Amino acid sequence: MTSLAFVTLCIVAIMVSTTSAQGGIASCCRTVSNTNVHRDRLKSYYKQDKSACPIDAVVFYTVVGRRICSDPHKLWTMTSMAYLDGKNWQVQQMTQRHN
Repeated sequence: MTSLAFVTLCIVAIMVSTTSAQGGIASCCRTVSNTNVHRDRLKSYYKQDKSACPIDAVVFYTVVGRRICSDPHKLWTMTSMAYLDGKNWQVQQMTQRHN
């Protein structure tokens, strides 16, 4: 019986640490928005998946801190992710040249 309690405790600990690493269940997108902002107003993004949250989504953050949950299959979402990836790549290249 003691080993069953230990295994249960380990599983709960893993689930809690995974949820905390993902920003917690409370920060999960539950629906996606049709909001499209100009790419210059986007700051960053991350991909949310169903392993920790109820839906697949791409979560964008704007320069003013607004959070936008987007459908990962929409053209605007994919081009915005590519834009931010390219912008971040350019910043990394400039930083490496100056170091």
